[in-house]
Order: sequence, then structure tokens, then C-alpha cells
Amino acid sequence: MRKTMVALVAIVLLLSVILCIHSISGRGLIGCSQGTNCNAVLGSKWSFLFGVIPVSALAAGVWIAFLICLTLHKSSDIELQFFLNRILLILSGAVTGSAAWFIWLQSQMIRSFCPYCMTAHILGIIISILTVIWCIRQKPGHSLLSIGFGLILAAGLAIVQLSTTPLTLAERGFTSEPLPKLSAHELPVIGDPDAPHVVTLLFDWQCSHCRQVHGMLPDVVEQMKGKVAFICCPISLSRECNPLVPQGSTDRFTGSCQLLHIGLALWRTDPVAFGRYEEWYWGDYSKTWNLPGVESATAYASDLIGAERLEAAMNDSWIESYLQTVLQVFGRTSSSGRSAVPRMIYGNDWLIPEADDATGLATLTESLINQKPSN
Repeated sequence: MRKTMVALVAIVLLLSVILCIHSISGRGLIGCSQGTNCNAVLGSKWSFLFGVIPVSALAAGVWIAFLICLTLHKSSDIELQFFLNRILLILSGAVTGSAAWFIWLQSQMIRSFCPYCMTAHILGIIISILTVIWCIRQKPGHSLLSIGFGLILAAGLAIVQLSTTPLTLAERGFTSEPLPKLSAHELPVIGDPDAPHVVTLLFDWQCSHCRQVHGMLPDVVEQMKGKVAFICCPISLSRECNPLVPQGSTDRFTGSCQLLHIGLALWRTDPVAFGRYEEWYWGDYSKTWNLPGVESATAYASDLIGAERLEAAMNDSWIESYLQTVLQVFGRTSSSGRSAVPRMIYGNDWLIPEADDATGLATLTESLINQKPSN
């Protein structure tokens, strides 16, 4: 059993090191491009401790300790074996508790799942179970105390994260180039199009983070007493229709070009039908995880306005004109080759928000609106 455990620990250690390198260097991972569920997790504020230490670095340290204990366990020294058993049981409790914490965070706070992280968590739980069985068979006694101490350590990690992680976080930027104007009277708007402050919101229909932010916007408008409105400007993160998306990564948004055309076609043809479509497409974020695909979206939109009207509207030259304009906005507010959305733009300032609720998003919106002009 020990050899099996060593092999599993080596796999999880490798995963942890890869995730740590990604967090520190920002290098891309397969399936974790901007806007994906994976990126929403790895790029979230919860992926760091005190805002600077990648939690994957802590995980790597734990698995190195695990590997050392399993390697030294070959010793014939009975006292050393007993000591190593205690350490392994403590680590098992800490791993299980931490896995439960981070799975809960992904489910309830980030509302997205990272396949790399989930693989590491599941393997960690399996290793912990095997470790407990193995240690108890060798040296029963004090097992529950050791496991309990490990769980307390995991609870301590959760408490530290809850108490030190900021409620809101945003990547900010400024462009000195003039931005093309997008009219609040020609595009979907949340709030009053004639509000004192109109914020442009770039989003991709296939972006899970965009979905989360979109669901908060009506509450943000209400909390800010109608002084702000959001122009909802779809942009595609697929290279099929967005040449500004960085090369070298797998295209995870191959259907977003069609979805962009479907949404704008509905908006131009029948704003009421678009409202129904939008409500159906985004759905209840607390009850459903997956977003509809292109086929489902096309079928639903066709039911709303008819297939022929939809096809004609999707080929409207206005959409191509809009796309050229929004690509300029997208390009001039991108930095270091990053193409993250959702992106809030006000004047020449922009930010990519991360907030757990509408109150946090309203705080970020106010900071964007009240930001002093950059030099």
C-alpha cells in the first residue's frame, strides 16, 4: 500500500507545483484560458493567502512532507515509525479538511470548478483515507486525536482566509488612447440609459464570471439609487472573430461568435424577446452551473422571433460594424496580452471586477466612477 500512496502523492505534488508556477508566473494552463471556469478559480482572490502566497505552494509543502514521511517509514526504528504515523495522520486530517474547504469555496463563493484543483482535492482525500487505514493497521491508538489536530489546522487556514481575504478585488488599467463611443440607446442596458454615470461592460456569453457579475448588476443599480447604468456589450474571446485574443492557447470559446450574433440579432429585432432570451440564457446562477450551447440558444431564439427573422438579423451589417467598434475598445483596454472579461470601462479607466456580492460590486463600481483621471 505504501508504494501506491507514494505514487499518488507524487502525482498530487506535481499538480501542486504546476498550479504554483501558474499562480506565480501567470503562465497559461491547458483549458484555463481567460473566461473559463478554471481561470475563474485559479485567478480568484481565494487562490492566495494574505493576497501573495499561492495556496498551491502550501499544498506542495504538505505533499513534500507526506513524501518524506512515507520514505523514512522504511526505517526499522519503532519510535520513528510511531512518530511518522502521528505526522501522517495529522497531515491526512489537514488535507481532508482543506479539500472540503476549497471545494466549498468553488461551489459557493466562486461558483466555478477548476478541474486541476478538483483532481488534486479528490486524490488528496483518497490518499488521506489510505493513510489512515495504513497507519491504524500498523499502530492503532491516538489516531483520532492526530486526525482531529489536522482538521483544526485546516479550520485555521479557512479562518485566516476569511479574515484576511479582501471582500473585493480588481485588476485596473487606464488607456491614453481615445475610446470609440458605444451608445446606451443602441445596446442592451441595465439601468436608466440617461443615468448620470454610464459604465460600459464587456462580456462573453460563454464566460462564467460574466454570468456571475451580470446577475448582480440590477442590485448594483438599485444600491446606487439609479445613478449608474451598464451598457452590456458582448465581445467574443474566440479567435474566430477576435484577432486580439492571445495566440498559443486552446480556443475555449469556439461558440461565442455565434452567441454574440444571436444576442445582438434578438436585441435589434425585438428587445422584449431579447429580455426573455437573456433571462433564459443566464438562468438562476444559484441553481444551474452550465450555460446553454449554440444549438440550444439558436433553437430558443428561433422560437422567440422565428428562424427566418433570426437568420436575417444575424446577417445585419450593423452587427459587423458594432463588432469592429467593440474590438477597438477591447484592444485599447487590454494589457500585457491579457483578454480577461468581464471588463468595466468608465471614461478611459477600466477594471476587471471580482466581488462576492452586489454590495462589493457596487463598491468597485463607485471606485471606478470616482477614480481621479490617470496621467
